[in-house]
Amino acid sequence: MCGVIGIYNSDNVAQELYNGLLLLQHRGQDSCGILTADDETIYLQKFKGLVSDSFNEEILNSLKGKSGIAQVRYPTIGSSSLIDAQPFYLNYPLGIGMAHNGNVVNIEELRKELKQNKRVLISKCDVEVILNVLAEELLKNKTSNSFEKIKEAVKGVFNRVNGAYSVVTVSTGNRMVAFRDPKGIRPLVMGKKQKEDGSISYAFSSETVPLDFLGYEIIRDVKPGEVIYINSHGTVKSEVLVDEKPAHCMFEWVYFARPDSVIENLSVYEARRNLGKQLANQIKEKNLKIDVIMPVPDSSRPAALACAEELKIPYREGLIKNRYSQRTFIMPTQELRENAVKMKLSPVIKEIKGKSILLVDDSIVRGTTSKKIVKMLKKAGAKEVHFASSCPAIKKPCFYGVDMSTEEELIAAHKTDDEIKKFIGADSLTYLTIENLRKAIPKRICTACLDGNYPTPVEKYAEEYAEKRKQEKLTGI
Repeated sequence: MCGVIGIYNSDNVAQELYNGLLLLQHRGQDSCGILTADDETIYLQKFKGLVSDSFNEEILNSLKGKSGIAQVRYPTIGSSSLIDAQPFYLNYPLGIGMAHNGNVVNIEELRKELKQNKRVLISKCDVEVILNVLAEELLKNKTSNSFEKIKEAVKGVFNRVNGAYSVVTVSTGNRMVAFRDPKGIRPLVMGKKQKEDGSISYAFSSETVPLDFLGYEIIRDVKPGEVIYINSHGTVKSEVLVDEKPAHCMFEWVYFARPDSVIENLSVYEARRNLGKQLANQIKEKNLKIDVIMPVPDSSRPAALACAEELKIPYREGLIKNRYSQRTFIMPTQELRENAVKMKLSPVIKEIKGKSILLVDDSIVRGTTSKKIVKMLKKAGAKEVHFASSCPAIKKPCFYGVDMSTEEELIAAHKTDDEIKKFIGADSLTYLTIENLRKAIPKRICTACLDGNYPTPVEKYAEEYAEKRKQEKLTGI
């Protein structure tokens, strides 16, 4: 999924970006990078691995200037190598750095266009493509008004780039631009704070928590199809360039975002509790004999707790998470994910043995993790394990930044509910319905991975994209 942050006019920009990345680490563990700019120079440091393992005081001091951008990466386009880590920058038509959260659908088509236009691409990362498209569009426009030029350039990006992308850029001369794809698939929020000298510092982030921590007042979400420009004097200009029906990724509320974040004015924690309440209504209809309700930590806790409250059944923590383990879903290979499950969770036998358990998880994607957890509970003495997913069955690939690129890897795409129940070893299986998902998340959401209703055209690229991801996973590049 990735997480991005951009900060304008900070006296300690590198440190603030670093702190922001620490609070976005859950969105990507593959690589991290910080780029800053002063009047004449761009400074960049990128590393493989976690933020806390990569940056130190010396490195942060080398990142000069008052404005910058940063990113933590979870690869869905390109490789896991450092060359594909973000941010990226260009020196022409101006010194400009870019980072994004999302995924470009027509990536190969754009690569061919750019190469025909004599542009040299050094990576397989899609943000480099967006950056070069923006550069081409900037060169097309000869107007002297900076905001008009930027508007036309970003409009050109919207016309050419198909997919999900929340983008932050910084350029020499202390200027910042942020924009969000016309469907607003990936989140992006804006904040501000007043400095001691009376000037204003602005910030953009994939989630609200980093901005809260850094002392920024949350202004609002960047609107779908909107561009926001902050010039060297701190003047902010914005405009919605493309007004379309939004399609916000439902998986942000279900799994990816921190529970203490707010997306599109809806608390993630509240949304997950809503999911649990809706799930409880479905469980009631099954008349299951349940002794306790347990979450698969961490993201399913609010849903499991709300479900327990609605059903008036005791809530118990039967699986303890190793606090130093990484998120298994966003690991790049299935082997890593499966091995991580063994280290990630430990059973509390006293809470499990002899009990009929309703196990609540945020989703079932490939089914292998669910199978291992059910097996763990039964080995610990559970009498029955009833599995409930607070997300509906995922049946279609995602092309917008979630690593579910082929139907082959989605268990619900080729097995019935009864077959999935048998595969994971559960005594019953309950998926939240799409209708109840919409009740729990009362926003205009993207449900393409559930029902195949994609918000942008994908048919032309789907087969090519899926094959490319399959080869990248097989070869590890």
